[in-house]
Amino acid sequence: MDTATTVRKLGRLGCLAALVAAGLVLVSPAIAADPAAEGTEKKDGPSSAPKRDGDAAKDHGGADDLREDPLKRYYFLGVRLRDIVVPQFMLEIFAKGGATGNVWLVGPELSMRKGNTEIDISLAYADYGFGPAMFKGKNDPDIAYEWVKSDMKVVYLTFDLLLDVPLDKSGMFDFLIGGGIGVGVVAGDLYRDQTYPKNSGAPDPADPSKWEKCGFAGDGFGSYCDTATDHYYRNGKDYSEKSWIDGGSKPVVIPWISLPQLSLRVKPIKQMQGRLDAGFSVSGFFFGLSAGYGF
Repeated sequence: MDTATTVRKLGRLGCLAALVAAGLVLVSPAIAADPAAEGTEKKDGPSSAPKRDGDAAKDHGGADDLREDPLKRYYFLGVRLRDIVVPQFMLEIFAKGGATGNVWLVGPELSMRKGNTEIDISLAYADYGFGPAMFKGKNDPDIAYEWVKSDMKVVYLTFDLLLDVPLDKSGMFDFLIGGGIGVGVVAGDLYRDQTYPKNSGAPDPADPSKWEKCGFAGDGFGSYCDTATDHYYRNGKDYSEKSWIDGGSKPVVIPWISLPQLSLRVKPIKQMQGRLDAGFSVSGFFFGLSAGYGF
């Protein structure tokens, strides 16, 4: 083989080698990016898996756990505190005198809830102590004003029926509306004495200190301290009103009726709830709060 022929063959081989090398350079990035080309299988990790609704809730602190199954009954046991505001205008429906006062209630509370219905059962102690204050019958003359003081206590058993209206999708806030009924057992004494104005002055029912208690019929002056009742201050003791059982006017039991009752319930965690209450009852306007633990 002559030299010219050899040079031509080597030139063709060099060109072929150059083309093959160029092809390998172009193909090698695609081979490196293909897992199958490396003989390994890529597995899906947690980050590549599609998230379900439950997984999303867990990623956000388990907010969906606050939601309640509408087919399941839930129980919460806790304590209730309420303040009843007894306005003077309600007192004057039945009598004249007195002033706006407050009655505090406190006691255990059991809440039972299923679906959109909640029942709250409470056994509460209430202090109806007040006075002294001046009272008389609504249509009686001024000479009928009596000095009145109470240390009565009441134990209430009440039942509230409320409709639950969710305020958010997480189950943390709910609005409740409804009413309640119950009965209270009365204990303690109600004291009352006939009186007459001190120093023969004009009657001032707003200030009991300006009145003197009658010690007997005919005490004082004018038509005060009459024989219409035996409500006299004797031997250093005030007259204690008899109960209904003994023919007096002191109640033995009193009803509890509340309508409407409006509440806002908050569940910060699944096993705890708090509630703000407001409403109107036969005793007056009330405001309160409660807290309970779920079981």
